[in-house]
Amino acid sequence: MYSKWRGFCGILSLCASLALLGCGSTGNTNVRAVNASQGLTGNFTIQVGQTGIASSLPFGTEGVQPKGQYSTDDTSGNYRAVAAGANQPLVAFTTPGNKLVSTTQTFAANAYYTIVTLSPAPAIQLQTLTDDDTAPQSGDYKLRVMDTSTSAGAVDVYITALGAGISGSPVVGNMQFQQVTSPYLQEPPGTLEVYVTPHGNTSMVLASKKFTPAAGKIYSVFFLDPPAAGATNYGVLIVNDPIETGTTM
Repeated sequence: MYSKWRGFCGILSLCASLALLGCGSTGNTNVRAVNASQGLTGNFTIQVGQTGIASSLPFGTEGVQPKGQYSTDDTSGNYRAVAAGANQPLVAFTTPGNKLVSTTQTFAANAYYTIVTLSPAPAIQLQTLTDDDTAPQSGDYKLRVMDTSTSAGAVDVYITALGAGISGSPVVGNMQFQQVTSPYLQEPPGTLEVYVTPHGNTSMVLASKKFTPAAGKIYSVFFLDPPAAGATNYGVLIVNDPIETGTTM
C-alpha cells in the first residue's frame, strides 16, 4: 500500500512539474505596445496571455493600458508587467470573440518588449521587439529605428542638427518595411532633427521630427505610414526606452 501511495505521489509531483514547464512560468516580464497599423482605430485590445496591454491605442502612439485614454503620445517609457513564459498567446481583438490577429510569443523574465501592430487594418500583423536596456557608452545616447511603413518603399534615415537640413550619410540607409536596427546605434546628443527620405533621394522629405536626446538615455524611432489610405503625411514616433533596472513600472 505504501509503495502504491508513494508511486501515486510521484506521479502527482511529475504532473505538477510538467505543468510548470508547459506554462514556462519564471516570473514577470515587461511589455508595451505601439500602434503602427494604418486604419486601426476605435475599440480594440492587445492582450498577452490573460492580461490586456493596451486598449484603443490611437495610430502612431505608444503606451500601456494604465495610461488611460492616450490623449497624447505616451513617451513615459512605462511598461505593463505580465507573466513571463514560452508560447504565450498574443492577440489583438475588437471583442473577446472577434480576433483581428493572434500568434504566440516567448517572453523572458525581467526583460522588456515592444509589441508593434503593422500593416493596414483589418489585415494587421504583430511584431515583437526585444528592447535592449543596457546603458550606452559614456556621453552618448542609444537609438533603435524601425520602418513600419508599407507604402513608402526603401527609405534613408538622417539625424542632423536642428535646422541644418539633410547632410552627410544616413544613420540608416536603404531601410525596408519591418526592418529594425540591431544592435542599437550610439550617437552624440544634441538638439537634433530626424529626417526620413526615399532611399537615395535627399530632395524629398517624407517625414521629419525634432529630437532632443540626452546622454545616457535610450530611444526608439518608428517611421509611420500616413494615418489613412490615400494621405501623404508620413510620420515619426519617438519613444523612451528603459535603462537597466531604473525603469518606472
